[in-house]
Amino acid sequence: MAYNFYDETKPDPAADNGTAFGTNIRINTDALRDAVVAGTFQGFDMSVSGGTAEQPAQILYTKSTEIVRASITWGSAGGATDNAEVILYEFSSDTGGSYDTIGTLTITYDSSSNATATTWS
Repeated sequence: MAYNFYDETKPDPAADNGTAFGTNIRINTDALRDAVVAGTFQGFDMSVSGGTAEQPAQILYTKSTEIVRASITWGSAGGATDNAEVILYEFSSDTGGSYDTIGTLTITYDSSSNATATTWS
């Protein structure tokens, strides 16, 4: 059985009948699940920008004119030292000309540098 990748053109309300419409929703939902688990999405290429190799300032996921940008603030005190502490996620549909905020992930650490909680805002 061949794997079904996410298809942004599906479902097509003008062309898909009831069964095909439902099947295409299921296929795309499964592909989204797999992308979340894998931490990447088919068709997007990753690159890094700024910072250092160990602590990049940004991670960019690019597909044609679409970019998902993760801007990382690295911790400098306590258990957060040298760990990603705040990650701002943004989306651009115009090759980085402008970005819309997706959300911010804040990670807290104990004194042993173990992640103990996350907050999404």
